[in-house]
Amino acid sequence: MTMKVFETAAGQRRALLALPMPAVPVLGRADVGYWSITTLDGSGRLADRSPVRVLGWTAGQRLSASIHAAVGCVSPADNGRLAVAAHGHVRLPAAMRHTLGLACGDRVLVVGRLEQNVLIVYPLRIVASLLAAFEASAGVNLQP
Repeated sequence: MTMKVFETAAGQRRALLALPMPAVPVLGRADVGYWSITTLDGSGRLADRSPVRVLGWTAGQRLSASIHAAVGCVSPADNGRLAVAAHGHVRLPAAMRHTLGLACGDRVLVVGRLEQNVLIVYPLRIVASLLAAFEASAGVNLQP
């Protein structure tokens, strides 16, 4: 641990122990899309409409929903069974919510992939497990 010295408003000098910071590897820049953490309401609606706006989807646009590797994917489809709601919300189908283990009030990471024109819904437990795996592989030790 390192010691940092600072001066208070009264002119007194105080020492403060600084916790060590883990080294995080620098990853290459990639198209990571548009990210948002949002809540599901009782009918499966994603509260945050901004990913839909960023993708350029409009009210009434037909969508299809599928599950790939424990995440939900929503994309435009001419014959899709879903549609963007009048106010720009996307509602996840009940079957998708049940399969992904999502309930009213759960928070999800929503990623709008602009190049693929798709909205990916990650349950936060998946995000947490991915972060834990990354921290372990990168040697990140958050214990003092």
